[in-house]
This record gives sequence, C-alpha cells and structure tokens, in this order.
Amino acid sequence: RNSFSTLFQEWQEEPEALTTERSFENVFLVPMPKDTVDITLDLRNNRREITSKLTHQVVPTDILIRQIGYRDVTPFETIQQAKDTNNCIHLAYLAEGYRPEEMGTFIQDVKMAMEALFAHEPFKGMRDRFHIVAVKSPSKDSGASEPGKGIWKNTALHSHWDTNYSERYLTTSNLKDMHDLLAGTPYEHILVLVNSERYGGGGILNSYLLSTIHNKWSKPVVVHEFGHSFAGLADEYAYENEEVNMYPLDVEPWEKNITTKVNFKGKWEEMIGKKPGVGLVEGGGYKMKGVYRACNDCRMRTNEIPEFCPACQKALRDLINFYTE
Repeated sequence: RNSFSTLFQEWQEEPEALTTERSFENVFLVPMPKDTVDITLDLRNNRREITSKLTHQVVPTDILIRQIGYRDVTPFETIQQAKDTNNCIHLAYLAEGYRPEEMGTFIQDVKMAMEALFAHEPFKGMRDRFHIVAVKSPSKDSGASEPGKGIWKNTALHSHWDTNYSERYLTTSNLKDMHDLLAGTPYEHILVLVNSERYGGGGILNSYLLSTIHNKWSKPVVVHEFGHSFAGLADEYAYENEEVNMYPLDVEPWEKNITTKVNFKGKWEEMIGKKPGVGLVEGGGYKMKGVYRACNDCRMRTNEIPEFCPACQKALRDLINFYTE
C-alpha cells in the first residue's frame, strides 16, 4: 500500500485547509497490465477512514496511452551497479536547478550524497543491493524559487521553499514532470538534489526526497529525508509551539519508529531491555505527549545525531530485505 501523499496529509492539518480547497498531483508506478484492469485508489484520513475513492480503468491497447521512455531519454550516468541488477533497489538522483554547464558539479554532488547515505547502517552493510543512476535534467536557472524573497526560478521541477508557509520546507508539486524526466531510466526511488547553498528539503513517502546539497547540513538532511521517502519513517521531534495533530492518540501510527501504544506489537518491543538505550521515550510525530519513540535521539530527530536508532535501523533493514529477498 502506498500513501497518496504525505505532503497532502500534512496540508490537511494546516489552517489554510479549513477555508481552501486544493488539488495535489501524484504519480503511481504500476506494471503495464496484459489485459484490461481497474485500478482503485482509496483516500483515507488519519483514522484510516475512507474519505474519497477513484477507480480508473486501464486498457493496454488504448491508443491514447502515451508511450514514452523509448527515445529522447534524459541523459543519465550509472554511479553504482548493484551486485544483482535483476534483484535490487533502483535509486535515481535527479538534477534540479543545474544548468547544462553545471552537470559536472551535479555528478560530484550525487557521489557526495550517495556516500553520505552509505555511511549509515543498515545502508552501509547492504550497499551492494542498490543500483544508482544520476539523471541530468537541465534547468534554465540555477537553484530553486524562494517565494519569501520574491525570487522565482525557471527550473526542471519548479521546486520552491515556503511549502505550507514553512520557511525551510523545500518541495515540488510537479510530479508528472518528474516522472516524465525519468522515463526510460531504471528507478524506483527518487532523490532530487537542488543546486543551492540554502538550508532546506522535504521527503514524501514513496514519492521523492528533495534537498539542497551545498549547505553544511546537506548530508544529514539528505539521509533524514530518505528515511521519510524510502521507508516512511516518521519525524521523531516535537515542539511545544508547533504541535501538529497528524497522529490521533487512539490510533496506532503505521510508521515503524513511533507508537501511541495502541498496537505496539511488531515495532521495537523486542529490543526493550536487550539493546542499550531502547525503550519508550515520550515525544515524537510533532506531539510532546502521547506519541513515543524508541531512543532519546536518532537521525530522524536531529541533524547532529550521526546514526539511525535501532528501531529505525530495523525498519530500514526489513524494507531492504522485502525488496531484495
């Protein structure tokens, strides 16, 4: 099961959502069917209740299905080849805000971001299960748009800061453009690198991560956001003045690294008492009370912590095994 869009989920908790209707664009990757099929999307709220439903019929012989990815493929380089290319996880790094003459810088940035990821367990010990390409999508301008400063750039994905009016939140809503740029490229998970020195980023589960790469915090931010986009790990921080009601306290979160203790089984309960520092620490998922994390600190909590906590490592390892075994 895929989330429709965790960005949409976050927006639903914003004050703007009380008075404004918006549409959110998303793309789902499905195998091309051999015969006619119905694809149904259920949209659920944070209580797992269906709020909307859409069924779309796909007829493989439909002449209006656009066949792309066979020509005019965005140039890409293979940065790392998996040990078994038939049974691996495909990561695509995508350029945002790099002009054609800056693609040499982009390739170096991809290598830097890749090494930052593989410095962390469990990625370090399972590195040979990842196949990695760098996709050279060109932009007319360098960087990304900064609405708060009145700066608008013409870039491949039209990404911008100030998402949901949060100064550091850097995302794009142009998902169709993103996947069109990747057509013909081996990819499952998308890591967008933004050619900027400003701090910022965002990670959308089963969709993409997007982060600047020339900031002093870029390496930990890329790793943190990949925890969101790849494995659906929740943010483990909370602020008293910024509490967001994404997690009802009488519903167990589906994220593997936080719990409301409603249905804790299958998360990290077997580590308690066996691994040092692992327990039930209150505060997480943007709530100071009622939501618990496994450890005092973690890569999903603060930039200064170099490693994922044991609960996050378990969730990541389980998912890598799910994809590759």
